[in-house]
Amino acid sequence: MLITRRLTAAAALREVAPDAVVLPGNACGTPVTLLAELVRSSAETPGRHLVSGLLVDPPAFGPALRRGDLRLTSWHIAGEQRRLLADGLVSYLPGRLLDLPVTVLPRVDVVLLRTTPPDRHGYVNAGPSTTYLDSALESGATVIAEISDAVPPTHGMSRIPLDRLSALVESDADQPSYAPAPVDPVADRIADRIVELLPRGATVQLGIGAVPEAVARTLAEHVAELDLGLLGLVSEPMTQLVEAIARRRAPVEALELMGTAAFMDWARLNPALEMRTSRHLHHPVALARIPQLVSINSAVAVDLRGQVVAESVRGRVIAGVGGSNDFAEGAHLSPGGLRVIALRSTTKDGAPTLVAAHDPADSVSIAHHSVDVVVTEHGVAWLRGRTVEERREALAAIAAPEHRDHLSAADPVAARTEGAPR
Repeated sequence: MLITRRLTAAAALREVAPDAVVLPGNACGTPVTLLAELVRSSAETPGRHLVSGLLVDPPAFGPALRRGDLRLTSWHIAGEQRRLLADGLVSYLPGRLLDLPVTVLPRVDVVLLRTTPPDRHGYVNAGPSTTYLDSALESGATVIAEISDAVPPTHGMSRIPLDRLSALVESDADQPSYAPAPVDPVADRIADRIVELLPRGATVQLGIGAVPEAVARTLAEHVAELDLGLLGLVSEPMTQLVEAIARRRAPVEALELMGTAAFMDWARLNPALEMRTSRHLHHPVALARIPQLVSINSAVAVDLRGQVVAESVRGRVIAGVGGSNDFAEGAHLSPGGLRVIALRSTTKDGAPTLVAAHDPADSVSIAHHSVDVVVTEHGVAWLRGRTVEERREALAAIAAPEHRDHLSAADPVAARTEGAPR
C-alpha cells in the first residue's frame, strides 16, 4: 500500500524527471502552487512537457518557454497562452474532451491536482473539477496533490483515496477564480428566444460566456413551467437554476464548477450538485439515454451553410474544441434532442458573426450537419432538414440588419477572402 508523504512543493517537483510529461488539473481545479514550482524549477530541471486544458490563474509560463526549459501543449488556449501560441512557444492540440483518455493520458507521467486536505476516512476531494479525474487516476501516472482548505469538497466522483497519491503538498494559494461575464442586454434577448424553443421536460447543457450565462439566468425563471434539467459545466450565474432544478428533480450532474470564492462556498458539499466525469457526461452513448437533451453553445462565427467556428478568430486560436461536439452528438441521439448555437449577431466592435464563408485560416469546430438551430438577438434560424439555399436565407434573416443585404448577395467562394469577425 502506497504511503502518502507530505512534501514541500520543491521537494515534490524534484522527483519529477526532466523528460516527464505532466498533466495538471483543469479549470478551477488548477494546481496553482505546484505549477508555480514547476515553472520556477524549470531552469534547474529543463525538459519537462506540460500538457493541459483550461488553466485558471496559472503562473506566467512565458520566461520558461522562451528559455526552452519547459514545453507546453494545450487543448484550450486562454490568457497568456494566446500570445505565446502566436509566438510559436505553445503547441495547440485540437481535440474533444471525450478523447483525452486516448489522446493524452497514455503518455502522461505525472498528474498534478488541487484537492482538499485528507478527511478522516482517508480521502481527499478534487472539489470543482472532475472532467478527466477518473481516467487520470487509472492511468498509472504518479499523482501529486496540493491540498488547501480553500478547495470546496463536493459530492459525487470527486473523492480520491490517499493511497493513490504519491505526495501531498500544502498550498496557501487562493482558490483559482473565474469571474462571470458582464450582464449583456443583447445576450438577454438571445436567452428569451432560446426559452421559447425548449420542450417541457428538457435537460439543458450550457457552455460558458455571456450568452449561455444569460440563458441560465433566464431559465431559472422558467424551471417550474418547463420542468427543466441541467448537466455539464456549472458556472456562477447558474446557481439559482441549479437550486431550482435540484428541488424539483434531482441533483445537477456537473463536470466543472467555475466561479469566484463566493461561488465555491456555495458549492461546498452542496446537495444540489453531483460531480461526474467525461465517461458519463461527454459520451454520446450515455447522453443519448437522456430524453430531450438540448445542447446550447456559443460560437465565434457561423457561415451561411451552418458551419460553426468556435475556437479561433482569423486563424488565431482563442479557446478549444472542448465538449461541444460531445454534447451535440448526445443531443442528436437523444429522443427529442436539439442542438443549438447561440451568438450575438455582431461582435462588440460591430463586425458580423454570421458570415458568407469562414476565413480559410479558421477551423470548423462543428460541422453544418451537426447544428439544428442558430439563435441571435434578431431571431431563430432552423437548419435541421433544410437545403443549403434554405439555410442561407434563414441565417441571413437573423443577421444584424446592416449586414443582411451583403449576406444575401454574397458569393460564398469570394467571401472566403473576407472571413469571420476580427
